[in-house]
Amino acid sequence: MSCHGLSDAEPGWRRGAGVFPQGSAGTGRPLTMHPIAKLIREPVVVFADDGHIIDMNRPARLRFGESANSWRQLFADLEGFQNLLERASGTSDPVLGALRLIGSVPSEPDAKVEALALREGGAIGYAVKLRDVVGDQFPALTAQVRELNGEVAVRRRIQAELEESLAHNKVLYRELQHRVKNHLQMILALVSTAGRESDDPGRKQFVKMLQSKLSALFDAQRLMYSEESADGLRVDQMLSALAETVQSLAGVRIAIVVRAEPVIAPNDLAFPLALIANELLTNAVKYAAGPEAAVSLDFVRSEGEAVLTVRDNGPGFAPAASGPTSSGLGLVRGLCRQIGGHLAIKSDGGAVAVVSFPLSEASHAAV
Repeated sequence: MSCHGLSDAEPGWRRGAGVFPQGSAGTGRPLTMHPIAKLIREPVVVFADDGHIIDMNRPARLRFGESANSWRQLFADLEGFQNLLERASGTSDPVLGALRLIGSVPSEPDAKVEALALREGGAIGYAVKLRDVVGDQFPALTAQVRELNGEVAVRRRIQAELEESLAHNKVLYRELQHRVKNHLQMILALVSTAGRESDDPGRKQFVKMLQSKLSALFDAQRLMYSEESADGLRVDQMLSALAETVQSLAGVRIAIVVRAEPVIAPNDLAFPLALIANELLTNAVKYAAGPEAAVSLDFVRSEGEAVLTVRDNGPGFAPAASGPTSSGLGLVRGLCRQIGGHLAIKSDGGAVAVVSFPLSEASHAAV
């Protein structure tokens, strides 16, 4: 702890009768820092009644420097400092005040201080403590943190409301899917009844074709409703279900082999893909050759693309063909354009139809 000697009062310093009590720090024993002040974490400075520094604790020396020896090196307001000491001299209790520190920027508030008159023998001095300097250095930061905490609380409340709304919408969505599935099942039953009651072969063929298309939509809808995720369905499960339905409607014994990777397709892709696969499988089953008839369906994915291939061992594809088959392929081409894909048909030991289309980011491998 350093101790600074006293000198005559500086110019402008009010001193004498009527300002401070009679006596000076230079009379009697010199005032020193009380040992307790050394334990205080805030800066504490002991002044003589002429404004010179007598002693400082460690936080004050760190804050103001070892060489500080006058109020001028601490405070920017002489009159405010003298008024604070004058108020302290009239009481034995600490008095509160606010003083502007040297080096403070205009936006900073004045430092909060406490002043206590020290009397020892005939000497008088003043202990001035800066109140919680560390805590007052960042008022703007404290206010900003408080504001951010309030904003976080608001966002959490909004997030909770959105999550509740999302859960409610999922329930409504599931209910909608359930009703659509039931309506499709009812339409399928009506179409089947109409086909059974008709004796016209042409009408029966039309009803059968319509029933096949509706069955494809029904299979996709049924799988979508059974899936835990409302975002899409398993392509491999959908294609296997379609193959069983086409095989059942064909009325003949024919092997349909399905090899499909476990990919989850979004709903806007699943329905067109179901109709495409249904048309190609129906056409392949119709033209597959004799008792050894065989049809295969493959679905693979690669970087950025998926490929659906339907192959049969029939006579192959005749490009000039017209009628129901060509109209079905027209539907396939239209659906391919809808999903940004492309249809290619060739003959290679039978008809081979290849549909390639981009794999959207929403599609991913099933776990």
